[in-house]
Amino acid sequence: MTLSAAECAALEELAAQWFARGATAAQLHRALTAGLPPEVHHPGGMARSRLVSKLPPEPERTEPEPAGTEQAAPHRRSAPSPLRIMECTVCRAPGRPEALPGGLCAPCRGETPPARAASGPTPAAIRAHVRHLRDAARTPERSRA
Repeated sequence: MTLSAAECAALEELAAQWFARGATAAQLHRALTAGLPPEVHHPGGMARSRLVSKLPPEPERTEPEPAGTEQAAPHRRSAPSPLRIMECTVCRAPGRPEALPGGLCAPCRGETPPARAASGPTPAAIRAHVRHLRDAARTPERSRA
């Protein structure tokens, strides 16, 4: 992407904003050149658009501590910990780390799963309902009313 001297001068202020926000020259270069099409018809416009749309956020400002007060490291919002999934070392069943102590799932450790209450209709009730629906579908419309 070739820019004229006038285009470079016009884009200088936008590039300065990037550096003021803590961006490196490599980050600025990557934002301007990543994913360029084979032909760029308006390089100055494309560079301006990318400099504006990909502008990094302003750095967090920390307020100065009053003189004479000592405080531990400033509290920063930490990123959420990533979701980790492990596998049982015996049967390779996936699970959360807390569900696989020692690398083994509950069945491989010899634990029996908790008994679940039967929920939903019984197989006999389902068969009876389906039989009723089939009979209703076979019956002509006027006799159902």
